[in-house]
Amino acid sequence: MNTNRDEQLKLISSLRADIDEIDGEIIKLLVERNELALQLAENKRALGLPLENAEREKEVIKRCRDDASGFSGAISSVYAEVIKQSKRIQRRHQNLYFVGMPNCGKTRLALQVGRAMKKTYVDTDALIMKRTGKTIDAIFDESGEASFRAIENEVLTDCAYLGGLIVATGGGILTNPDNVPILKNSGVVVFLDRSLDKLVKAKIKNRPLIRSGEEAVKNLYYERIKQYRGASDLTVDPDEKGTVARIIALYRSKLK
Repeated sequence: MNTNRDEQLKLISSLRADIDEIDGEIIKLLVERNELALQLAENKRALGLPLENAEREKEVIKRCRDDASGFSGAISSVYAEVIKQSKRIQRRHQNLYFVGMPNCGKTRLALQVGRAMKKTYVDTDALIMKRTGKTIDAIFDESGEASFRAIENEVLTDCAYLGGLIVATGGGILTNPDNVPILKNSGVVVFLDRSLDKLVKAKIKNRPLIRSGEEAVKNLYYERIKQYRGASDLTVDPDEKGTVARIIALYRSKLK
């Protein structure tokens, strides 16, 4: 009897060693899977594709059930959790975008939120000027708005691909329909809806579409207001107290 017990204890030890070895391989594969999931998310963000695909998730779970023999229920449950955590990892790299009219405070708030969250903040207009070596006014005057919007789309795509950024966008970024799915599917979009009384006092340097003055600002606002509201996850008055905290809370809630 004692001999049999000793043999059983040795077998238990051997089985545990086998399980440990398998666990090690599973961990390596899960790390590799998450790295691939991050690469997948990068390319989806850049193309403006949704991060989540419910139909594909169903197919993956079904394949688990079909391939798992007598352990289909247990393994499909484990795999559902793997997918859930993978999506959480992907969402952590979502950007936070600020959209709105010129002089609505996008760059200022991007700076404040970026510092508060210890994240990199960028300004698409500044990135365009750095890329071209020209001011926004010069690009409009020399090449026209269509050329500017094409460069703007390239810059936005780069930001979406990188992920995890706080991004102040140009006032007209939503006028290019190709930009809308990129913004919506690569991050959280916040519309800074500043009052017209304050917007008309905007500096006109590097703001070619409002160079003609107050009437141009008003026309542009009414022309774009539906686009701003339609594309945003949150609309705030940038001059209200507690705006930064509200924005950060929304952004964090979307990453869960």
